Amino acid sequence: MRFCNFIFKTATIDTSENISGNTGVTSALYVWNGLSAFWGTSFHTDPHRHDTLQLAFDIDKEFFLKDKSTEWKAHKAALIRDSHMHQLDSNNSIQLFIYLDRESDYAKKLTEKYLSDRDISDLKDSDISRISSNFFKKLIVTNDCKALFKGFLTIINHLITFESPIQKDERVLKAISFIAKSQDRQFKVKDIAAHVCLSESRLRYLFKKQVGQPIQSFILWMRVLTSLNLVLQGKSLKETAYDTGFWDSSHMNRSYKELLGVAPSVIKKYEKELKIILCEHTNFYTFKTEILHDWNSDKPFKTIEI
Repeated sequence: MRFCNFIFKTATIDTSENISGNTGVTSALYVWNGLSAFWGTSFHTDPHRHDTLQLAFDIDKEFFLKDKSTEWKAHKAALIRDSHMHQLDSNNSIQLFIYLDRESDYAKKLTEKYLSDRDISDLKDSDISRISSNFFKKLIVTNDCKALFKGFLTIINHLITFESPIQKDERVLKAISFIAKSQDRQFKVKDIAAHVCLSESRLRYLFKKQVGQPIQSFILWMRVLTSLNLVLQGKSLKETAYDTGFWDSSHMNRSYKELLGVAPSVIKKYEKELKIILCEHTNFYTFKTEILHDWNSDKPFKTIEI
């Protein structure tokens, strides 16, 4: 079940307006829990940073990267620390970008292994060169979520050794199902706990441990994403708020700003610029890009959060 599948013909790394070079041609942004990815070309970005760990792989030849302390350098692959300011030039080639939640086990292991004494790694000490260019070329024309996820795990497995995800407790899965099917009414965590035969404190603990997100935050994300589809369909904010379990339109507005960085009324603008596909209804993920005028800027002039 997809709660968010809005289609955009073009996208950008940072969606800045009227900044020459930032706008490129991309695929959809595919999103899983703690991981997102897309391919793109025709970029020459301004200094920017993400609140995720970023992996970039060239499909055809090489791309260029630089930060405040270095000049442009050619890369076939690169790992960039979260929140590290950098610029990217696609060099008329095609890149695959993978973003990892910095709190995830994958990101922490990658950071520890390749970024202990630097902010950008060329991954030359990894086994990534063993993956053929044909693998990447086939991957970027794939639009099946399961196939894409399997391919991304293959890439990560050539960089680090990771364990298989823990099988979720049946009661946690039942709680997720309850939340997903009950978004048209108000409910509290204690209601879910009673439904799955757990104490409220035990449910909160298990949910956070196995889903990687507090249950209250999970509920709020579900309501935001469900209401987002209704907003895009033209439903009024007041009706949408009532139908998706918010207290009122003001509560929904505050929630949007907290989780998406924008008010519901602004979403329509982003709807024309980006294509976002959530590949599973249990997956919730955000990433933030901050755009600066130059390397000496203290504050970003634009922040994009998804």
